[in-house]
Formats: sequence, structure tokens, C-alpha cells
Amino acid sequence: MHKRISIALAALTFAAACSQDPTGGGASANELVLAQNAQVIADNVAATPSGGTTCEGWFRRVVDTLRTTDDPVAIAYLDSARINRDSAWAARQRGDTAAARAFRRAAFRDVLSAVIELFPNAPERTGAAVDTAVARIENFLGTRDAPRIRALLAHVKDLRTQAEAALTGGDKVTAFALNLRSLQILHRLVEHVRDNHRDHDEVADGEMEDVGS
Repeated sequence: MHKRISIALAALTFAAACSQDPTGGGASANELVLAQNAQVIADNVAATPSGGTTCEGWFRRVVDTLRTTDDPVAIAYLDSARINRDSAWAARQRGDTAAARAFRRAAFRDVLSAVIELFPNAPERTGAAVDTAVARIENFLGTRDAPRIRALLAHVKDLRTQAEAALTGGDKVTAFALNLRSLQILHRLVEHVRDNHRDHDEVADGEMEDVGS
């Protein structure tokens, strides 16, 4: 009996250790307030008179541009995006979640390709917005204790490094996707800090892939 109790206690202790927040616990009320302010900073940086550098902003800009400009390449990319979205829906209906996810991702990359066709400097402009937002948020935080925010900023910086490497290698779509992911995380910073998602990238990508669908 004593042995069974000891094993049960050991199992509970192990489970508690595995579920511990690597940043040392849940986000404090103060850090959530800091996250709200940091998110506003990021949104202000991303906002532009022509639509903004977020995923939604670029998509609106493409739609508005194609109302007055006939660009067959951009239109072809958007047609491909629609086909891939239809394929994703069909895959979901038959229960093939892996295929549905792949088609959704392909559709998203088609949309990014359309953006780049019309606005070739979109990846660079978005990356610059991310860098500016991160710098301003870090300046705002100063020496305040904000472990979750700082962990997310470190992750965003890593995404930016990956994006620059992709851009150097000539893969503008991947660079654009990574820069948009970075900005989306900052755009939803409060939720990411509060909910401490296991995969921040997956959450951000899922939100962006819904744009225009």
C-alpha cells in the first residue's frame, strides 16, 4: 500500500514538473498590462495609410489594386489559392487533416506570391516593421520583469534571422511568410502571453491562413 502511494506521489510530482511554465509560472497581471501596451506599439508600427503591413493589410491592398489593375500573374496566384482552399475543404470533409493542412498552407503561399507580384518589396517592408516594433517594445519594457514577453521577442528575432536567410537565398515567399508570422505574433501579443501557446507559430499561421478564405 505504501509503495503504491509513493508511486502515485512520484507520478504526480513528475506531471507537475512537466507542466510547469518554462518562464516560471503564469503571466502576472502586470505583465499582461505590459503586453497590452506592447501590442499597441506593434499595431501602431504596422499601421500605414495604405493598409498596413499585417497579413490583412497586404490582402486588402491586393484586392484594391486588382480592382483597377489587370495583373494576370497575380490573378493566377489568387485562382490557385482558391483551388487549394477548395481542396483543403474537400480533404477536411473526408477526414484527411494532414492533406487539408497542406492545401491551406499552399493556398496561403499562393496569396503571398500574389502580394509579391504586385508589391515586390513587401517582404522587406514587413521585416522592417517587425524590427522597428521589437526595438520600440524593448525600449518600452526597459528593465521591467516580463519573462513571457521577452521570450516571445527572442522568438520573433529568431524568425527574422530565418527570414533574412531565406531572402538572401532568393526565397521571397518564405521570407515574407516568416516576417508576417513575426508581425502576427506581435499583433496578438496579449493572447500569446496570457495563453502561453505550445506552438506560437502554428497559432499565428492559422490566424493568417484564414485571411481571405
